[in-house]
Amino acid sequence: MDKNKELLKKSIILTCIVWLALIVRIHGLPFTSGDYTSFVSRWFDTIKTGGGFSALKNSLGDYTPPYFYLLTLGTYTGINKLFYVKMITFVFEIMAAFFVIKIVNIKYKNENANYLAFGLLLFIPTVIFNGSVWAQCDIIFTSFVIGSIYYILREKPITSLIFYGVALSFKLQAIFLLPLFGILLIKNRIKIYHLLLLPISYLVLSIPSLIVGRPLKDILLIYVNQSSEYTSLTSNAPSIYQWFTNKLFSNTTLIGNIGIAFTLVVVFIIFYVSIKYIKIIKYDNVIELALLFSIIIPFLLPRMHERYFFMADIISLLYAFSFPKKFYIAIIIPFVSLVCYFPFLYHTSTSYILDSSIVLFIVIIDLIYSFRIHLLNEKSY
Repeated sequence: MDKNKELLKKSIILTCIVWLALIVRIHGLPFTSGDYTSFVSRWFDTIKTGGGFSALKNSLGDYTPPYFYLLTLGTYTGINKLFYVKMITFVFEIMAAFFVIKIVNIKYKNENANYLAFGLLLFIPTVIFNGSVWAQCDIIFTSFVIGSIYYILREKPITSLIFYGVALSFKLQAIFLLPLFGILLIKNRIKIYHLLLLPISYLVLSIPSLIVGRPLKDILLIYVNQSSEYTSLTSNAPSIYQWFTNKLFSNTTLIGNIGIAFTLVVVFIIFYVSIKYIKIIKYDNVIELALLFSIIIPFLLPRMHERYFFMADIISLLYAFSFPKKFYIAIIIPFVSLVCYFPFLYHTSTSYILDSSIVLFIVIIDLIYSFRIHLLNEKSY
């Protein structure tokens, strides 16, 4: 009976949080962004007029098949397409929140901490704006990334790699976390054959498109084609490239290539020192490395968009629970991301994005310094 009462109490509290989160999002539901009007809405209409799933034999856009499956399901309902798209994101926001609960519970085993983590995730500003206002789908791949982190912490590498493979099948930005899995591989937390689950997941999720007639080559080249779509060093991203003006640096290709090389060097250094100094990968190590890679890589890589920091926004919350004295990290990172949304959504000035990149740089230095301290503590054992 006590267990039933506890379950009922938990259900009521979580339901109330979800309802409150939904109420907050209602205000943004009617908003139509440029991305929605130019792409998502047109894709939805093309699928609907093309016969539903049979329309997937054609290349509709630069997204991978799984997202188009979700859109296609909506064409068989009578739900307003704008609300349907935003409803999808809300479902995955709840999924991400539940995995955050599970991760926090591993460390604290405290219901109050669980409720707090669940609620905070749903009320991260960029989580609200990304889905209910912008109608973007970054929460989908991110929810699978968070699930992947949870299963690694639970020492279930196969399930973790499946989740990570699904994340990569939705958005290439999930690749920011790939170095973490390389460290886990060296530290024997996963096996090399587990990595086969990544391409297998992508191929399995491509089967419905293949069945209706879409060429395999088209599906395999989606990410390759995406990489050549944007040529500017940054698209409103609070990255290091805000410091490189076109007047001073006209050769953006050269700067971009140098940036890629420098990013690889920085990632390799973090990779190397982690392998050298961390004897056993523990809970806090996983969370810290996940945040480092998810924030440093998009900060240093060229051609990033403002939304590419979305995964870091969510992982910063996990970081705050792992290192409570660093709670401000989970405030600053999402705030920096949020202000960079406004120029695209509301056509505001982009002048303050440079300041945002400087703030984010300071945060990264702080994270690296803390990482160094933690490594030295590991070494002393």
